[in-house]
Amino acid sequence: MDMSAVTASLCFSLVFVSFFVFVSADQKTITAESGQNVTLTCRAPNNNITAVHWSRTDLRDKYILLYQDGHLVTDDQHLSFKNRVDLQDRQMKDGDVSLILKNVTINDTARYKCHVLVNGTDSWKLLSIINLRVSPEQKNITAESGQDVTLTCRAPNNNIKFVHWSKAYLTSGYVYLYQEGQFVPQGQHPSFKNRVDLQDRQMKDGDASLILNNVTINDTGAYECRVFMEETRSQELIIIIYLTVVDPPEQKIITAESGQDVTLTCRAPNNNITAVHWSRSDLTDKYVLLYQDGQFDPEDQHQSFKKRVDLQDRQMKDGDVSLILKDVNTADSGTYVCRVFIKETRSWKNSIILHLIVAPEQKNITAESGQDVTLTCRAPNNNIKSVHWSRADLTDEYVLLYQDDQFDPENQHLSFKKRVDLHDRQMKDGDMSLILKDVNTADSGTYECRFFIKETRSWKNSIILHLIVAPPGE
Repeated sequence: MDMSAVTASLCFSLVFVSFFVFVSADQKTITAESGQNVTLTCRAPNNNITAVHWSRTDLRDKYILLYQDGHLVTDDQHLSFKNRVDLQDRQMKDGDVSLILKNVTINDTARYKCHVLVNGTDSWKLLSIINLRVSPEQKNITAESGQDVTLTCRAPNNNIKFVHWSKAYLTSGYVYLYQEGQFVPQGQHPSFKNRVDLQDRQMKDGDASLILNNVTINDTGAYECRVFMEETRSQELIIIIYLTVVDPPEQKIITAESGQDVTLTCRAPNNNITAVHWSRSDLTDKYVLLYQDGQFDPEDQHQSFKKRVDLQDRQMKDGDVSLILKDVNTADSGTYVCRVFIKETRSWKNSIILHLIVAPEQKNITAESGQDVTLTCRAPNNNIKSVHWSRADLTDEYVLLYQDDQFDPENQHLSFKKRVDLHDRQMKDGDMSLILKDVNTADSGTYECRFFIKETRSWKNSIILHLIVAPPGE
């Protein structure tokens, strides 16, 4: 710190007491919410100001902001205010020395004082006392029964003496108490025993988050995270988290055969539904069907479901939002989620999760020795990355592998080398049929056609073919 700063600080310490005795400062109370930027207003009677000093009564010898000689002095600034404070106007026009305090938290609740040093005087003048009250951050979390939930709580620094988690309306006891480097089990409510712990017992970077294991409906409620800060010697309420635990949606397994039309049944508890959303877990941001405002929305519908899906009842009487999926194939196998938008609550609700398993089509083919045989296989679309033909009895060797626009002969079974090809190497319209030349009885067996879908990054079974080759002369 330069000599002017030292002089200013000394002057401040020498005459500090007199300010409270003889000067009547303006006092205000300001309320704010966590995360807001707050302006603490302070105005001097003239603009002949050489220094501004903002302090907080509980921080002792550390200040919030010191501005002098046209720049900020950070030597003894309290750590929690670094890069978070500034003057509203560094030119201090019309005596404006208001402080901007960014991204406030509950820990900023305190009494703030604004002092100025006027040119030509050797004493500081107290202009304003502002009582700032910051409401704790509030969050809503929804979880399903049986899940493990993290209730996030972060203090502004890691100089934490203890952490106390409580829940509103508990008859007695707390959720979790951690102090002096260890968990305190005495006084913990029985329903939380062996179910809670800190995410990080070292509380690095002020992390006081709580892990609550295997939640149930009874865990629904308002949780409060309090920490005791060594520096301020005070207990602070950091965050209030409203946890809602719901029963998981019903889950069912449905099996079907290729070529069938399948109904995925879903029923909402009432018919006050404004939208229906069917999705599949592996399709990322694309949906199976979206119906809202009395019409289908095709904009982000996955290509493979266009003109193949419909609602069983577009009027959705009695909450019926079942999906009809036509002409299914193995690529339709997956986990489907039915969600409805309830007008009353203005929220989406999961109604059911359905696991659809579509068995590949199976066919029998007979041929005579010496013939060329086509084993027909067709995918529902032509966005195919790879094709894999195998036979059940060949273990880890394959009949044919075609990927990246070329054949891969590395693990091809010897008996098929130079005897197999694709019917169409461009695989137009999803045609992945195999040509098997000059067949013999040793070619009899069960052949399986699989393909890799680029969009879902997964292999799908398309068809199983049972080939029977008759010996020559039969």
